[in-house]
Amino acid sequence: MTVLRRVFFTAVALVSLFLGGVVCLMCQVLAGRDAPVYRVEGQVVSHERGALPVGGDEDAESHTIEVAAAGGRHHRVTAVGPGLDLPPGQPVTLDVSTADGGIAYLRAGGSVVDLRPGVIRPVLLIVASLLALGAVYFGAVRLNVYPPVATWLALALGALLAPVAVFVRV
Repeated sequence: MTVLRRVFFTAVALVSLFLGGVVCLMCQVLAGRDAPVYRVEGQVVSHERGALPVGGDEDAESHTIEVAAAGGRHHRVTAVGPGLDLPPGQPVTLDVSTADGGIAYLRAGGSVVDLRPGVIRPVLLIVASLLALGAVYFGAVRLNVYPPVATWLALALGALLAPVAVFVRV
């Protein structure tokens, strides 16, 4: 029984570490999505179109543009849909994220293209990871591996502090 508890203790620790990492990473993705941005002006220097079947839509087309920004830096942006169907020479303004350097918005003429990643996947991964952590800790309590109060306190503290630490860092 002692060997089983040691093995289970190690398994719980490793699974907790992995699931806590998933929660932190997804919180970081969400924090980066809504991070402050700075504006860079430039113009489109190249435009490529490519066939990209998305969700059964055989007519979907990806647009990739390269923008020469002031200061000599080049940004490459790819998106599906007509928002990036811009001719070379078109002046554009890019909103660049301060968190990861990714392009959040592209403004051309009177239109704005939102290039940020979606919210649904990270939120679903956070919820699934926290549910799995709860199940692992519940199993640990049922097998009396840890004292129940310490286990649930660790779960609550980890669930609250991991996202806060990530948001404060960004």
